[in-house]
Amino acid sequence: MIEYSVLMIPFICTTVNKWGTNMNLNQIKSFLSVSQTLNFTNAAKQNGVPQSTISRQINDLEQQLEVKLFYRTKRDVRLTEEGRTFLPYAQEILDAAQKGAYAVKQLHDGAKGRLTIATVTTSAFLTECLRSFGQRYPDIVVDITYISCGDALLDEGENLYDFHFLYEDMLPDSDEFDSIVTHTDNLGLVVPKGHRLSGRCPDASELQKERFILISEEENPILYMQAMNYCRTHRFFPNVVNQFRDAKSVILSVSAGLGISILPTTIPGETLPASLEVLPLDDLDASITCVAAWKKSLLNPAATLFLEVIRQQEAKLPPL
Repeated sequence: MIEYSVLMIPFICTTVNKWGTNMNLNQIKSFLSVSQTLNFTNAAKQNGVPQSTISRQINDLEQQLEVKLFYRTKRDVRLTEEGRTFLPYAQEILDAAQKGAYAVKQLHDGAKGRLTIATVTTSAFLTECLRSFGQRYPDIVVDITYISCGDALLDEGENLYDFHFLYEDMLPDSDEFDSIVTHTDNLGLVVPKGHRLSGRCPDASELQKERFILISEEENPILYMQAMNYCRTHRFFPNVVNQFRDAKSVILSVSAGLGISILPTTIPGETLPASLEVLPLDDLDASITCVAAWKKSLLNPAATLFLEVIRQQEAKLPPL
């Protein structure tokens, strides 16, 4: 359920589109609520406002975007193609507003600073850094965001995050950044339990007739490239029956027996269900090097403190 206020703060998120018009946060909330319920009356009840308010917010938003976001009939409400396209961006706007309001409230209530971290991978290195930092500086707010590998995380312009935990191949060719190697993500073959390949390291020749379900190239070009390189190295072209932008959909499809996949053995924010099995790949190159990266010109005092923790954790890493 979408709350109609963000921590009781009249927070207005303004987004300027190419026509120079503005969207406010109430319009975004109304759009998301109708998208969830597909019913204007239920959306109004959910948000505790009159239905006319929801209708007005949606109409204003559609006028500003100059598109229809919903098909409306007397019997049902459906998202248009434009509405489906706008949906993830609207959710991102609301999430950013809620995070911002929460961070402001924490600082107002006595937090001594804020640290922002973007990550595309899960690792013991990051976990240990966060644990140590939290113990030393409990009054500093730590904001962690999982980000698509397909997004441009680092450039020489403005950065939204103090630290980035990402794949080494994503590092820009720039002297503005420092980085260290934190770990290697090994890739494995993910199959349902009881699959004909279960319980062993399969030979690549056995994979030629398998149906593959992969993370899309748009979402994670590095993982996609590694999976395809593995297949090319072993001289077969995979039968890719579907690609998804999120690991959840890949995992669900493999669990349902719709195919198999190649994924990192640790997936950010995901735990493989007991119905799946990860098989090792017989290839030394079936891995992705992961790094921590940050701008050399750290301006945030909390980031300087976190860098000290990173350096101490780096000293504990085994030699490369």
